Amino acid sequence: MTTIAEIEKAISHLPLPQVEELARWLEKYRMRQQTPTQADAWLEHAVGAAKPGTTTAELMSLSRGDE
Repeated sequence: MTTIAEIEKAISHLPLPQVEELARWLEKYRMRQQTPTQADAWLEHAVGAAKPGTTTAELMSLSRGDE
């Protein structure tokens, strides 16, 4: 299945319990795609922080969130 129409057609043939299971899975999938984890947010902020001239102490401070 590669199109929304094909997926919709397949879903229409599922029994209700499987449709409900699919709906729960889709909601969890959607939330994972929208909500970056705390680690993801930190990594996005930290990328590129180790520029030439940055000290180890400065990097350790960043890793602790001391900013």
